[in-house]
Amino acid sequence: MKRTLALLLALVLTFAATAAAELSQKGDLFVHFGGAISPKALPRDSLAPITVRIEGRIKTTSAQAPPALRKIEVALNRGGQIDARGLPLCRQSQIELATSAQALSACGPALIGSGGIVAIADAGGRPDVLIRGEVLLFNAREGGRQAILAHIFQTQPAASTRLVVFHIRHTGGRFGTLISASLPPSLNRHGYLTQIFLTLQRKFTVHGRAHSYISASCAAPPGFTAASFPFAKVSMSFSDGRTLSSTMERTCRVRG
Repeated sequence: MKRTLALLLALVLTFAATAAAELSQKGDLFVHFGGAISPKALPRDSLAPITVRIEGRIKTTSAQAPPALRKIEVALNRGGQIDARGLPLCRQSQIELATSAQALSACGPALIGSGGIVAIADAGGRPDVLIRGEVLLFNAREGGRQAILAHIFQTQPAASTRLVVFHIRHTGGRFGTLISASLPPSLNRHGYLTQIFLTLQRKFTVHGRAHSYISASCAAPPGFTAASFPFAKVSMSFSDGRTLSSTMERTCRVRG
């Protein structure tokens, strides 16, 4: 279990150092959106396992705290596909009061990614407190549909667990998969979020056949060995009605 957590942390730190970022701003509020896929070398005509990272850093240009984050939407390019067939499911009742270690013990076979949050808490007249929370992402179903169950655990200033459900919807057009979640008010009740980052990655085997939770190809035109494509469109909606979004362009190489 400790080895699993260490590997997930190493993966997050690696992507944090390499992900490019785009800036979106409305008034005094702005968000640095970041994201990356790995590896960049992919087959032209078949799918291969990939790792996807999405990040948002929230700031204001004034002395005011940013409004509460209420909703996150991530639309992934239609070239990427999610495959959870045969992957175990995690239920909210299994992890709703669990620490990160307990959540892994209960739902480890359903693990599909990890991440973290950073927040500033109001300390009641004293200096604000920086809070960091661990995020574990599990394969789930909500309302009979495919979903991602995010387990958020923090130890300071007091141990606490929160669950967020990311609903998955398959759509047409340039972006074929929409992942969205409404955040509970408790995440912003005594402060505000400044950063959230999520990484999706899981390889597994079903009946002797290899699967990947998320896979993609590099659809470069014939005669070309690389392509630029809209990797993802990310949106964040806030309690004051503002929505900030960015479409991230990335490149891939055709793997020989």
